[in-house]
Amino acid sequence: MFKAAIRVNKITSIAQLRGATLHAERHDETGKARVREGAEAGHALAWSKADTDRDYLAAFKAHKAEMGAGERKGAPLCMQALCVVSPEWVEKAGDLHDANNPHNQQLFDQAKAWAESWAGDGAVFGARLDLDERGGAVVDLMISPVRESRGKPVISTQKALTELKGAAGERNEYAALQTSWADWARDNLDSEIVRGTRKEITARQHMSPETYGAVMDKARDSLSETPETLREAIQQADMHHHDMEDLSDLLTLKVEISRHKALGSDYEPPEGPMTLIDVPNAREWTDPWPYINAIRSGAERIMNLAIRFGMSVDQSANDRYENGKETFPSQTDRMHLSAVVAHCGALFAKIEIAVKHMLRPDEPEMDRHIAWPSNAEQEVTRHERNLGLTAPDIVSQHDCDISERDDDYEVPDRDTGRGHSL
Repeated sequence: MFKAAIRVNKITSIAQLRGATLHAERHDETGKARVREGAEAGHALAWSKADTDRDYLAAFKAHKAEMGAGERKGAPLCMQALCVVSPEWVEKAGDLHDANNPHNQQLFDQAKAWAESWAGDGAVFGARLDLDERGGAVVDLMISPVRESRGKPVISTQKALTELKGAAGERNEYAALQTSWADWARDNLDSEIVRGTRKEITARQHMSPETYGAVMDKARDSLSETPETLREAIQQADMHHHDMEDLSDLLTLKVEISRHKALGSDYEPPEGPMTLIDVPNAREWTDPWPYINAIRSGAERIMNLAIRFGMSVDQSANDRYENGKETFPSQTDRMHLSAVVAHCGALFAKIEIAVKHMLRPDEPEMDRHIAWPSNAEQEVTRHERNLGLTAPDIVSQHDCDISERDDDYEVPDRDTGRGHSL
């Protein structure tokens, strides 16, 4: 049995179309970083309405001219849809990264045909199936539906989605997209393809290059089976104690990754055996470090474990979420872990300043730029922006039904092309 899933975001500005073009052409740093070793950058099945197959801004202009369509002020210009199937389905017919693999060619053609089946003939102005990354089996579509409004053709993503919702019998547009793509893939690719597992994540209106990579990872997670036998496997395993310790450390970090995924910007590092309430009102000089170390010991453990994989605050500040790839193949996991470590670093500095000031209230408060790590707070902001947890990346609930949270998907890992347990 194979699975199908989809991920969609709205593009609302010319700048975003330029960004999508840069990523498709592998001119941005994130695009370059995702190219697998030994692969030719930009190797893909690709098409657009422009003279070049990856210039989405030119393709959009050509699309408007071809359709004679205008735009509504403030309305989305188009949708970017990531159409996914299990990589194993592609591998049934050959290599995952082979442009001549008939399953890659069928997936590419059928994804475009599916979009135009509900968005309208000619609605797709760009399509790409990247073959230069570790993963595969994802077609990236640029869709700009045109509908009649007051006797004139106008770009309208919302009307097309509303029509699809009614036809699919789903309660929101995003659920309708998921059902429609899975049904189309089953009918036109393989009868063994089924719809991916329903999960909750937030639809985004704009994705930074880093967020784009994370979304592509999310676009595959539901295509893998839920690891219900993990507990049984651990219970039955006969492992050396060193291996068990390594597994324990890995699971500790996975717990924090999972917590950050669930809590987002409300995430707080693990607590230690003491809190600031336990710091005494000292009248004489008192060594602050026993209190500092006790309060932040939970965060310290996470930071020390992350350092083992090259993911300290400083290391994660200087990479493109490439550090730790061998242990955490999913870029989504690496992004969340980088945010976790930054949160722990921010707590480190905050506690040192607070405890020293509480024990030495007559002295000037310590400059926060002196406390280590001094860059942690700005790294928290950067990682959460890339993850879409801070404005302007989060779609407000009233924007459109596509931002509803009850019918999204998490899908197999983009870096490995295999289902990855989160």
